[in-house]
Amino acid sequence: MSTIIRTRSPFFIRTPQETDANLSYFQINITIFGGRSSSIEMCDDLYATYSLQKKPLGDEGSVSFDISEIVNDHIEQIFTGVYSASSEKSSIWVTVTTSARESDGTAIGSLTTNTYLAQEGYNKFKDGVNYTVEPIAMISSNYIEYHLGSILTIPVNVEKVTKVEFYESFGNLEQTDNYSDTDEQNQKIQYSQFIDTDRFNINKVLIYYGNTLVETINLKRIEECKYPVNKITFLNRWGAMQDLFFFKKSTESLESRSENYNASIFQARRVNINPGPRPEDPCRITTEYNLYSTTAHAKKTFNANATESVVLNTGFVNELMNPYFEELMVSEYIWLTDSNANIYPVNLKDSSFTYKTGLNDRLINYTMNFEKSFALVNNIR
Repeated sequence: MSTIIRTRSPFFIRTPQETDANLSYFQINITIFGGRSSSIEMCDDLYATYSLQKKPLGDEGSVSFDISEIVNDHIEQIFTGVYSASSEKSSIWVTVTTSARESDGTAIGSLTTNTYLAQEGYNKFKDGVNYTVEPIAMISSNYIEYHLGSILTIPVNVEKVTKVEFYESFGNLEQTDNYSDTDEQNQKIQYSQFIDTDRFNINKVLIYYGNTLVETINLKRIEECKYPVNKITFLNRWGAMQDLFFFKKSTESLESRSENYNASIFQARRVNINPGPRPEDPCRITTEYNLYSTTAHAKKTFNANATESVVLNTGFVNELMNPYFEELMVSEYIWLTDSNANIYPVNLKDSSFTYKTGLNDRLINYTMNFEKSFALVNNIR
């Protein structure tokens, strides 16, 4: 199993203790690459190298490096509606080599080399330093609500999953997805999908490693007959794409912005060129003085643009969904798929979230406000 670097949280590399009296500094070499962990391809577009140096404090014989921000720059999040494409650059290999050095750069002792798998997730404060526990299904709860007629998608960790089984409400096995770990970075996160949700009421997913059942996820299929259903796809805390369905009322709005200046429309002299009366006299020039048009804009608008927003409502959901909404609040990558299958990058405008429970609130509905992550008038240059 790989040791995971979740790049949105610090990940510290501590060098081995060195007692040599000639110790001057420590050097750390970082290599980032794709493909397999055992084979570094320099022509790979993920390939990058860094070399850092750090002196120990006082009489200490080792130092710490935080490499998470460097590594995070090389992870790319892609969502086009095809979930397999999202795995292409969402995981990368990181090889870290540390060595003690004398002042002239001479290496002291042997090098220490370790290889990690980096993903753009994060750890919580309570997890502590360098929390590397891997999930099985790459979600934070064992309960999912999904839309009848939409594709049911569950991200899984292929290092801990070999088989996913979908069961319908009568207990019949409807689909089995098998996985094997090829050690390729672009297959570490896989998306197990069930398409025929309009035909089968899938209410349970069993996840296996080998022949051992390691996780059970309970599901609820929801049919919405009145409102268009919107889907939010976001990057969750484990670095995987996850879906949330908003079943009830949605409201779209437009917020415009512009600048103004006072334009000069006065013309002290205007020359008019008009057709002449005869072919041999094609043009007739006349001159006018001290005038302006009463239909011209004396106050001119420029840089006018607008941003579209949409307010979504979940409908009544189970409190077991709360971890997903918590992660949505702090996600840096969110996409909206509307009822017409159009995909838009969006940003969550809400800055607060109140946890609701069945005990306190009985029926739980969440309302969230999203802003499309682009201007209405195309200004991409």
